[in-house]
This record gives sequence, C-alpha cells and structure tokens, in this order.
Amino acid sequence: MPLSIDALIRLLLLAGLGVACALILQPFAEILLWAGLLAVILHPLHLWLQRRLRLNRWGAAGLIVIAGLAVMLGPVGGLAAALFSNISELLELARQGKAAVPQPPALLLEIPVVGPALKPFWHSLIGDLHGLVRTHAGTLTDVGTRLLETTLAQGLGFLKLLVSLVVAALMLVHSEALLLRLRRLLERLAPEHATTVQQITATTVRNVSRGVVGVAVLQSMLIGLGLMATGIPWSGLLTLLALILCLMQIGPLPVVLVALAMAWSQLHPLMALLLTLWLIAATLLEHLLKPVLMAHGLPIPMLVILIGVLGGTLKGGLTGLFLGPVLLSLGYHFVRLWVGATTPPTAP
Repeated sequence: MPLSIDALIRLLLLAGLGVACALILQPFAEILLWAGLLAVILHPLHLWLQRRLRLNRWGAAGLIVIAGLAVMLGPVGGLAAALFSNISELLELARQGKAAVPQPPALLLEIPVVGPALKPFWHSLIGDLHGLVRTHAGTLTDVGTRLLETTLAQGLGFLKLLVSLVVAALMLVHSEALLLRLRRLLERLAPEHATTVQQITATTVRNVSRGVVGVAVLQSMLIGLGLMATGIPWSGLLTLLALILCLMQIGPLPVVLVALAMAWSQLHPLMALLLTLWLIAATLLEHLLKPVLMAHGLPIPMLVILIGVLGGTLKGGLTGLFLGPVLLSLGYHFVRLWVGATTPPTAP
C-alpha cells in the first residue's frame, strides 16, 4: 500500500530528527560506547560488591571508580613514564648515531666449532650499525617524533577512558532502569529473540574482556615486570609492543625473543635463565586461560569469537575488539536459527 503524503512527511521528519540527534551525540559517541562496554563488563562486579560488602548502588559504583583510577594511574602510569623515557633514548640515539646492539653472548662464543663461526657473522651483521644509524638519523628522528606524537594522542584517549569509567559508574547505578528500556527496545525489534540477543551480547563482551583484554594485560604486565626487574633496555617500549601484539592475537613471542637476546648478552647467566623461565611462563599463559575464559557460557564456537576479535581489531581498533565478536556471534546465532540448527544459550 503506497504511503500517504502525511505519512511520508512524518517519516522524513523522524529521519531528520534521528540524523540531528546522531550529529549532536557524535562528539560523545566514543565515550558513550566505552561507557556501555565498561558497564556491561563491570555489572557482575557491581552486584558482587553490593552483596559481599553490603554497599548501596552508589557506594559500589564509587568503589569501582576508585579501583579503576588506581589501576589506570598506577601501573599504566608507570608504563607510560617508561615508554616516554625509551622514546627519548631512541631520539637521542638517532641524533648521536650510537650503536645500540650488544656484543654477542659469551655463552654462544664458547660453543665448540659453532662459537668461533658465530663471532664474525654477528659482527658482520651489526658491525655497520653505527654508520647505518648515522646515515638514516633524520628518518629515525622523524619516526621517533611520530611515536612521541602518537603517544600524546593516546594520552587523550586515556582521558576519554577515564571519563567513560565515570559514565559507566552512573550507568551501573541506574542499571535496572537501563536494562528494562533496552529489553523493551529489543522486544520491539525482535520479540522472540530479545532475551537471546541480550544474553549473547553481554556474555560475549564479558568473555572478550576476560579472555582477550584481561589475558593480554596480565601477560604484558608480567613481561614488563620481568624486564624492568632485570634492567633490560627499553623495557617500557617492549612492554607496550607486547600488549599490542597480544591484543592483536599475534602473541608476545617476538618481543620475548628480542628480550631474551638482550638478556643473554648482557645479564649474568643465572639471571638470564630466571628471566627466560619467567618470560616462557608469561608467554604460555594465554594458552591456558584464553580457551576457558572465552568459551564460558556461550553456544558460539571459540573460532567464531577469535575471527570476530581479529576482524574487529583490524577494522575498528580497540573498539572493534569488542564489537567484532559481538556482531559475528549474533550473525552466527541467527544463521543457525535460520537453518534450524540453533540451541538456546546457557546462562553465564
């Protein structure tokens, strides 16, 4: 049945109102999105604090904000300070043209037959580093400066995250009213699947936060603590690279190999051995925790979630890390529902 002129005008006015609201909220979209994600992730903790400590909603939310600030401004602040120091060292290295690669490890040189052959190969590989750095000093300086500018830009994102934490605390205080409105909206969009959509979305976000972000932060912090405790150069930069590689699902192995090369060339053999065991344990940690955490309470295969994490991260960065697996999990569920092969999700 064709639309009447009045209905068409109303539809256009509603569409215009929606576009206007979206433009007004656009500057706050990232903060609101992160606040929503944090509220979903922290909702079980908020309820647990109310039960165990007998706090009201405001008290539990305030405690979460204080704990979140302590975590962000503590270890993250220390990592940021170390990172700034490392980037400054790289800039100074590029300006002066110093050689930064250490001498070959003594243990390697003492290996019969192989050791004497490794020494000339090592020096031929890194012996011209001084001239190479001097030749490309301008390029290296530009790269270091851009790294510094990127770090400062990330600092603005860090401030947005702090604001998002406060907004998420307010959402937790009014969580019952917000969940009721969300449930009504989902019932209008998909009456028969409102509960399933809400459950898959919430469980996927929490599983990704625990299995991807939580494990990545834990791994990188353990690696960073080991590097800083043993005095490995550029420990802050290596820790940041480890965190990025873990979030991208590549794993911290490249950073660990670089750190071990520095450790065995600079540290006492016993200290290098202890650091090696520590880094190996931190590297293998994800293989123990991630399968358990990511598949808990979901009827979605872990492979689907991992593909969503990788694709979302590549397309949308850290925000896509959460949105990717949520959208792919919902798509997988509705495709199975369409072909008649789905099963209801279990409670998380």
